Amino acid sequence: MRLTAERRAVLSLGANLGDRVATIDAAVRAIDTIDGIRVLQRSSAWESPSWHPDGEGLTPDYVNIAVLVGTTMEPIDLLDAMQAVEDALGRERTERWGPRTIDIDIVTVGGIEHAEDRLVLPHPRAHQRQFVLQPWLEIEPHAELPGHGPIAELADYADGDAWRLE
Repeated sequence: MRLTAERRAVLSLGANLGDRVATIDAAVRAIDTIDGIRVLQRSSAWESPSWHPDGEGLTPDYVNIAVLVGTTMEPIDLLDAMQAVEDALGRERTERWGPRTIDIDIVTVGGIEHAEDRLVLPHPRAHQRQFVLQPWLEIEPHAELPGHGPIAELADYADGDAWRLE
């Protein structure tokens, strides 16, 4: 379904298999070609340790970026489009916290609150993750995460590490 007005959405992209940066670049290019989505800004690449319930470091470190898009899609349609990009880039959904060629999370869409099995908005753990907040802070330093507050303040207390790749 298409909206008549464009909303801004924040996407968090991550990869920890293969040429991580090249895969993320390919994902951004693919996203920008989808009807109803246009890439407005993207952050630098940030690296963060992987996380697994059995212990950190069991899979390779991630490269993450944040992407600000304008979209006329409904959130669930945006999710379907992002999963199609993941599939096209070789994403396999075999293990919940396993390694990934690409992972695209929808962090927020126009301040909408949405909760169903397939999609919760805003992303329920974004406020806790440096690898989401630091790249987003780079492109939207005054942004707020609905229900949680300014991302600059959230980044001061979020878990994990994230460092900008040179």
